[in-house]
Amino acid sequence: MLDMLSAGAAQAGVSSNGQGPHQEEHVRPRTRLGRVDQLNDLQNLIAVLEENGDLHRVSHAIDPHLELAGYAAKLEGGPVVLFEKLKGYPYQAIVGLLWNRQVLGRALGLAPRELPFHIADCIASWKKAPIPPVILERGPANHVIEKDVDLYKLPIPKHALKDGGPYLDCSAVIAKDPLTGSRNVSIQRCMVVAKDRMTMLMDAGRHLRAFWERARWQGQSLPITISNGAGLAVYIACCVPAKDAPMFADECGVAGELLGEPLRLIRAQTSDVEAVADAQFVIEGELLPDTFEPEGPFAEVTGMYAQRDNRWVVKVNKITRRRKPIFHTLLSGKEVYNSVGLLGEAAVFRAVSKEVPSVTGVYFTHGGGGFYNAVVAMNKQGDDEPKRAIEATMKAFPPLKIVTVVDDDVNIYDASDVEWAMAQRWRPERGTFMYAEQKGHELNATFPDGVGTKVGFDATCPYPKGERYERIRFLDVEVEAEQ
Repeated sequence: MLDMLSAGAAQAGVSSNGQGPHQEEHVRPRTRLGRVDQLNDLQNLIAVLEENGDLHRVSHAIDPHLELAGYAAKLEGGPVVLFEKLKGYPYQAIVGLLWNRQVLGRALGLAPRELPFHIADCIASWKKAPIPPVILERGPANHVIEKDVDLYKLPIPKHALKDGGPYLDCSAVIAKDPLTGSRNVSIQRCMVVAKDRMTMLMDAGRHLRAFWERARWQGQSLPITISNGAGLAVYIACCVPAKDAPMFADECGVAGELLGEPLRLIRAQTSDVEAVADAQFVIEGELLPDTFEPEGPFAEVTGMYAQRDNRWVVKVNKITRRRKPIFHTLLSGKEVYNSVGLLGEAAVFRAVSKEVPSVTGVYFTHGGGGFYNAVVAMNKQGDDEPKRAIEATMKAFPPLKIVTVVDDDVNIYDASDVEWAMAQRWRPERGTFMYAEQKGHELNATFPDGVGTKVGFDATCPYPKGERYERIRFLDVEVEAEQ
């Protein structure tokens, strides 16, 4: 069905960039990362998850106010959870699309350890030859145009007990640069404060913040669209680090690269900023230029609450949706950790292995919140290499607070195995490296104003490795299931 709609748009002369007819040469063969309809359509992805045995259906009614997140937290890290009935709403909700790499890998046809490298390859390909999106007048996301603007009619959850209100926490925000017209797509947390009003956090250094500042300089609001349930390809595009996506680049092209064909966007009802055509819900609005209102607290990726403060205001002008939409939300836990890892691990590995070729793997741990703790494996050829790898890793990913280097006979994805290496191979007097006054992540409470101390651990064997450090091994045999 998707192929037919895309072909129909091309034949109708629908613009791919707002400037002219869509050209067939922009369409590339599909990538091996699953099928297109799994990457941009939640309904199709759900069918694949169920076929794989990776979907947990909750058939009794669940309240989006606290109960949904509380229920999901009990199941975090397992199959994806579909809430089939929501108290007070005629919709369903889904959570957990990214909290298990094995589940995600099965859905997309890749081994879990291949996922970061495939995404990194797609980003590199996009930077060389981007696939522009195709713009449609109509799509699933605007099949229903709500007459009244009322955010309280959407099943937007309140997640943690002390959250300031209901939150959108994984929806795709699209905006255009007021000076150049270039398109940006990102994820920002948005707290509902009225039926037509939200408050939003915009971190410094983000492209959306720069767009807002330019609009404010012109005395104007910044039009945006917010696409909920936009699909995995768009979600991944939203998470591309700023260093890999210049401000003039259209990040919707990353989604197109993952899909292997142009991302489908639809024209908005109230502005010239497009939305994701295959999303579940679309909220059209504008970021006001000189209005700031309270936002927060919010249960953040750190496992603690981000504090309440005056932040940016979104005035909502229109809401559209699918005929039978499924609301998408996430918990600020393993889904975020994996999101960071999928975008960061391969990039860090490639940067570090250029400086220290003996590095064989990089993993951002869940215990480190996805941002703060990395484990690096290496087949070292000298005792100076672990320290060099630690410093190169911190340079490649500044939010990191802790880097642990282990030999490549240690499973970097297994916290117990890494702990074993620390207990058996780390020598504190010579394998501990402190780095004071380092730039880090502002959300980390130990980095006030974004500056603090970082530490690296060398948990490798002395070079060359003697028999004393050889690990026990057993014969690798096939074990058959008993009848």
